[in-house]
Amino acid sequence: MSITIDIDTGGTFTDGFITHDGSAFSVKVDTTPHDLTEAFLNCLEAAAERLEINLTQLLQRTSVIRYSTTYGTNTIIQRAGPKLGVLVTRGHEDDLYGESAKGTAYDWLLSEGLVSGVDVRVDDNGKVVGNIEPDDVRAKVIELLESGARGLVVGIKGSHRNDDAEVRIRDIVRSEFPRHYLGALPTLVSTEISQNRDDGLRLRTALVSAYIHHGLARHLYKAEEEIRRRGYTKPLLVVHASGSVARVAKSVAAHTYNSGPAAGLVGSNELGSDLDVRSGLTLDIGGTSTDIGAVGRVWRGVENSVTIDGISIDVPAIVADSLGGGGGSIARIEEGQVKVGPQSAGAYPGPMCYGLGGDSPTVTDANLVLGYLDPATFLGGGRNLDVEKARQGIARDIAEPLGFSVEQAAWEIRQAVDRIVAGGLTDYADARGLAPEVLFAYGGGGPTHVSTVADLLDISAAYCFPMSPVFSAYGSSRMDVSHLYEVSLPDASTGVVDVGGFTQLMKQEAQRDMLGEGFDASNVTYELHAGVSLEDDPQTKAYVDLADDATADSQDVVRRANDALNGKAAGSVMWDSVRMKATAPTPHPQLESPAFEGEYVNKEASASRSVWTGDGFEDVWVHEAANLNPGDRVAGPAIIEAEFTTIVVSPGRDACIDGANNVVLVARDR
Repeated sequence: MSITIDIDTGGTFTDGFITHDGSAFSVKVDTTPHDLTEAFLNCLEAAAERLEINLTQLLQRTSVIRYSTTYGTNTIIQRAGPKLGVLVTRGHEDDLYGESAKGTAYDWLLSEGLVSGVDVRVDDNGKVVGNIEPDDVRAKVIELLESGARGLVVGIKGSHRNDDAEVRIRDIVRSEFPRHYLGALPTLVSTEISQNRDDGLRLRTALVSAYIHHGLARHLYKAEEEIRRRGYTKPLLVVHASGSVARVAKSVAAHTYNSGPAAGLVGSNELGSDLDVRSGLTLDIGGTSTDIGAVGRVWRGVENSVTIDGISIDVPAIVADSLGGGGGSIARIEEGQVKVGPQSAGAYPGPMCYGLGGDSPTVTDANLVLGYLDPATFLGGGRNLDVEKARQGIARDIAEPLGFSVEQAAWEIRQAVDRIVAGGLTDYADARGLAPEVLFAYGGGGPTHVSTVADLLDISAAYCFPMSPVFSAYGSSRMDVSHLYEVSLPDASTGVVDVGGFTQLMKQEAQRDMLGEGFDASNVTYELHAGVSLEDDPQTKAYVDLADDATADSQDVVRRANDALNGKAAGSVMWDSVRMKATAPTPHPQLESPAFEGEYVNKEASASRSVWTGDGFEDVWVHEAANLNPGDRVAGPAIIEAEFTTIVVSPGRDACIDGANNVVLVARDR
């Protein structure tokens, strides 16, 4: 029995996508915010139980475990990272290379009195200017420690050209506070995390990474140790937002931020190719938020500027936009209107209907009151929902203040979420010039809302997949081990540039790293890219292919990058770095073909229930997803109940089951 396991920790649930001997199944457990490792292990236990073996047997038979964690996201949301001290070039203590340290987004990341300056910088020719005095560095670090710093970030002006100054300062700190002392000071230099020529962007990236690094490392090493003790002998692979995985020891903390939504886009991109989708949008409604993106428009590593709580950082990422509405989003009245989110009941206490102490009505409570959810079959019967608690909360906070019935108030909550999602998708598509033909729905709540959202957007077809409720975990199953290496070029690279020396050094480093992952050089492939940015805005960056690993013509590179940067004037673009991506394959499960030849035939249901459709309750047919087969058609309005989600088929749509058991919600008048 050959097993692959992919796990994604969300704000409310932790999902698993498991394959064995050519078949696949999903598991879902509660996220445990107090210790995410507990949810990780519970997910593995649930997988073992489904296979009717114990956890040790499961791990001994598993060829790969890929893990996407929300630890970094949670740390930032909860402001739970350590106080950080910062050493910069003297004169930039307040502006931090362009952005004031006071009264800005930095307020959540830096505390008063934790920035100090040293007399050193790197000039335009890569020469270190100024003296690094060990006694001066020690004195400043001690001052930072006495002010409360529990980690140090070093960001010296111009260090992308030469990192000697940053490394020298780090070595001084390590000699004064060696790692075997309890008072050791974790020290991160900016050039370890980013090679961007924007000193401020590079510093911010290092700060965010340092903010989540220590706790994330503790969590991941604990998770890896727990599975090793139970018989797993391979490295735990961590999902990165770039669309790849790497072992814990080779993962940069900032690169794991938002890795779950990125994995969903990777999965969507592959399914979009299988389904021959030319233009589509993705809709991922989880317990806490809604993430949206595009099908067929995944640019691996091109989008390099990501904004986290007002702070832009330089990381290779597949970017999804986040909206405020999820299943656990709290409903309220604002200026006489029903509003939903961004506040969420989270995993605990959760919606009121969970009966775990939640005291505010949520989207899940509304869907339960409206009849869309069955209180006895939620999460495959793993949790019984309390309809009366949901009704009480909606009545108290929404219905009575507005003079509505409980059902009308619940309907207003559901419609508010649909409008948030439809509006967000419209803005996303318009900003990118997209004309979407289909919607892909995933997350536990995506299939429950996608039909009515597609109606609002006048999109003819929406897809729900067998793995939709655990789609980010499925997406990570499509990922390989990859490492990125980047070196800066001189600020004015012109003519024919000799990239061969850079390429050779990066390949040597990549081969060493891949050997540590368990791959030899023959299994590794390489992609070479030129990093090109706007002269006046290094954050606006694109990567274009370099076909030749020896030389490249800078004019050709700039011309192609100019196209990638939306046709901006070639004179405003400069080639500033060379990046290599080294990739080694990991096992990928194979799925059935979605193709179906033949006519779809109406499928009869044996059960029905009363569902609120806006004007009142109506009896609609209820189908079990497990009983539907390729070629079946379900006419809306209807409900299709899957193990971990409920698919709502709105009036005017048919649900057609294709060759891969995908549920395709097709507008009847198209």
